[in-house]
Amino acid sequence: IQSECSLNEHGEIEPQILFFSEDAKKRLHEWQHHFSELCDRETNDTIVSIYCKLEIYIIRFCLIIQLARWTCGECDKTYIDLLTVERAIKLTEYFKESALSVQNILNENAFNSQQQAIVNLLPPAFTTAQAIQIAEQNGMKERTFQRFLNDNIGTLFRKEKHGEYSKINP
Repeated sequence: IQSECSLNEHGEIEPQILFFSEDAKKRLHEWQHHFSELCDRETNDTIVSIYCKLEIYIIRFCLIIQLARWTCGECDKTYIDLLTVERAIKLTEYFKESALSVQNILNENAFNSQQQAIVNLLPPAFTTAQAIQIAEQNGMKERTFQRFLNDNIGTLFRKEKHGEYSKINP
C-alpha cells in the first residue's frame, strides 16, 4: 500500500498526531479509572507491574488498531474513534487474563501438596470461615491458611468484599 507522507525541509517524515474523538476519550478514561481501581486493590507486585504495562499498552493498541482499520478502508486516520477504543479494551483485557493465568500456573507449580489439595477443595466462591474449615480439615492451621490466602490474592484468589473471596480460575 502506498501512503503519502508529509516531509519536512530536511526530507524527514513529519509525524502526524492522532487525537481521540470525545466519545472515545471518555470511554478510554472510564476504562482507565476502573483499571486503576483494580491496580490499587492488588497486593501482588508482579500483577501490579503487569497492570502498569497494560495501562501504557492500551494507548499503543488504539493507534495500531485505528491504523489497521484505516489500511483496510474501514475508517480514516484523522482521530482514534470509539470502535477502536472498544477493540483495544478487549485486547488489553485478553492480555490481562492471559497474564493472570500464567501467574496462576506458576504459583500452582510452587505449591506443596497440602496447599494444592486445599485450593482444589475450595468452591469457586467462598467465605473466610468456609476456607479455614477446609484448611483445618486438611491439616493446615488457621494462621497459616490466612497467610496463604493473602499471599495469593490477585493470582489464585480475588477478594470480592470483606470475608468473601472467589477463585480467579475455578
